[in-house]
Amino acid sequence: MAVITPLSAAQIDGIMRAYGMRALRIDPIAEGTTNTLYRLLTTRGRFVLRLTERGGEDDVRRELDVLRRLVGRQVPDVIPAAGGKPFIWAFNKPAVLFKELPGAVVPKASLTLDQLTAVGRWMAELHAVETPEELPPTLYHPASFWTRHVLPEQAPLQALHPEVYEAVAALYEEGHDPAAFDELPQSIVHGDLFTENLLFHREGGPWVVDLETAGRGPRLLDLAIAVFALAYDDAQSAYDPARAEALINGWSTLKRATPEEVERWALALRLTTIRYAFTRAVHFSIRPAIPELRGARDPNEPLRQLKAQSALWGMLAR
Repeated sequence: MAVITPLSAAQIDGIMRAYGMRALRIDPIAEGTTNTLYRLLTTRGRFVLRLTERGGEDDVRRELDVLRRLVGRQVPDVIPAAGGKPFIWAFNKPAVLFKELPGAVVPKASLTLDQLTAVGRWMAELHAVETPEELPPTLYHPASFWTRHVLPEQAPLQALHPEVYEAVAALYEEGHDPAAFDELPQSIVHGDLFTENLLFHREGGPWVVDLETAGRGPRLLDLAIAVFALAYDDAQSAYDPARAEALINGWSTLKRATPEEVERWALALRLTTIRYAFTRAVHFSIRPAIPELRGARDPNEPLRQLKAQSALWGMLAR
């Protein structure tokens, strides 16, 4: 959709010198809406260069800490720069170089049930990785969502997107304390399992990219995000129960849902949906990274999915 910071070949060469290589071919990845991404063929192989446009240094270090713990689990390898630095600064932004992963994005409507089950299994394996207490929380952790994200945007959100603000505020006014998610099983969570972050090819998958929101959090939210993102049939304006069941079955392969997770499943779906309504309002209306992104995604579209979620409420208990 957009390269937020256009870079010339000379500028990319300047960055690549810190990695002891030079680019032979440069292809901008136009689908980026949060960061600037370039696919590079270099003298040492194929890589993806990312300029982090929204997150600061702490967010990048949290992501790289997660990736370090997931080496060999179908996530990108981070290529260190000179001196072993995990990232460098370029144009006052953190720049990270990743080894290019195999496969390609499959449109949501074309994902098979087997592929969705594989996504669920990947989540199960992710959630089984040891999660130290010192690992920073996932970017949109329920316990800090209101104070860290909503309050700084409260005034423009109320003015420009009152429906989204009212949906967020209702979570608290109705006594649904998101901090209660801290009582659920915690793990490393990806936090953004949408189709554009999943790669498949004939040898399988998923290979999973974009771990910018990853960190420590309730594993139930990862499942809720995946169901929200991958099981909704846009043409029918309804959730496809077979797709949701495939994700849940894969996720349950190593550890089934606890009674507490079953109890909070409907709330997890609601919280997830409202989070994406909020981020779309901020990233594509209130504070787009570049003017071309304004209006690119409708923040009210996730809210319309709320009406269809009652069909999913009993699925986790099966």
